[in-house]
Amino acid sequence: MSGGTRGVALAALAASIVLSAAGQLGMKLGMRELHAIGGAHVAAADWAAAVPAASWTGLGLASYVASLLAWLLVLARYPLSYAYPLLGLSYVLVYVCATRWPVFGESATPLRTFGTLLVVAGVVLVSTTRADRTGGASPH
Repeated sequence: MSGGTRGVALAALAASIVLSAAGQLGMKLGMRELHAIGGAHVAAADWAAAVPAASWTGLGLASYVASLLAWLLVLARYPLSYAYPLLGLSYVLVYVCATRWPVFGESATPLRTFGTLLVVAGVVLVSTTRADRTGGASPH
C-alpha cells in the first residue's frame, strides 16, 4: 500500500470505529428519551416531546451508516482478519463514554473494566501482526 493509500485506509478505519461508537451512543440516548416519555404511549398531542428521541436516534443511525461506508473502504484495503478485530476499539469507546459521561449514568465495574482491557490487549496483538500464516497480505 502506498503512503497516500495507507493514510486513506487508516483514516477510514479510525472513522469506522469512532462513527460506530457514536452511532451506538446516539441510539442509546434516543431510546432513553423515548422510554422517558412513555415510548409507544405518546399521545398525538405529545409528538413534540418525541423530537429529542427521534433526533438522537436519527443521528445515531446516520453515524452508523457513515461507519458502514468507511468500513467498505477498509475492506477494500486491509485483510479482514486484521481489520475486523480492530472494530473492538468501538466497544472500548462506548464503554468509556457510557461510564464517564453523566448523561449515560452507567457505572464502571472492575470486571467490565478488566474485560475492556482484554479487548484492548487483543486489538494490540492483532494490530502488531504483520501477515497471517497463510501468506496473506500485510496490512502495513
